[in-house]
Amino acid sequence: MPGLPMFLNTKFLTINASCSCASFSLRFVFSSKADYNFVIYADVLYTSFHDKEWGVPVHDDGKLFELLVFSQALAELSWPMILNKRDKFSKLFDDFDPSSIAQFTEKKMLSLKVDGSLLLSETKLRAVLENAKQIVKVQQEFGSFSSYCWRFVNHKPLTNRFRYARQVPVKTSKAELMSKDMMRRGFRCVGPTVVYSFMQAAGMVNDHLVTCFRYQQCCNANVKKDIKQKNQETEMVTKDVENFCLSRD
Repeated sequence: MPGLPMFLNTKFLTINASCSCASFSLRFVFSSKADYNFVIYADVLYTSFHDKEWGVPVHDDGKLFELLVFSQALAELSWPMILNKRDKFSKLFDDFDPSSIAQFTEKKMLSLKVDGSLLLSETKLRAVLENAKQIVKVQQEFGSFSSYCWRFVNHKPLTNRFRYARQVPVKTSKAELMSKDMMRRGFRCVGPTVVYSFMQAAGMVNDHLVTCFRYQQCCNANVKKDIKQKNQETEMVTKDVENFCLSRD
């Protein structure tokens, strides 16, 4: 397989899982004939992101902004490169606080460098600045960036049942709709492909392959959340009825 190291004296090779997110969960385990010690080949941050974050519903505005920036950065960097610079992204972008970044001047934004080089291209940095400003406006209109984003999927994660990575689309009609609306509002670098990558990472759509161990975990998490939400709504109705009855006594 291209991009993977070759090992001599390999006793066996197994692939624990496969997934649509750029082969996040490919883990190659081999055993040497000499000592039979197991060695796992994987990028730790890359694998951890898949196993704990990718596809998990996100409703925090700062976290959503972070994932939007990362989805835009994929045009210039790979996931492993982005995740290995995650702390630097967070530090330079004020922990992805939209209101804080919206106050940046263009000069300050274009001065953000890591090891003497710009963190992202000037086009992407200008997009981060402008998008922060638009998120602040969206927060004022919808109450939160989360409410704005999730309305495109009716506030409930979409669950696909793809078995093979080749079946996973790079964009969908909902991503195109969201992209069109964001561009109308003044967001930059938010084409439908970028938006769909964002939707996948933020858990608005579950695109883990059905053969991936995370697929069912994400499905179960969504079911539990629905049950919890319905129970809370039932409790609120019950309290309202009780208060109404008490007021009539």
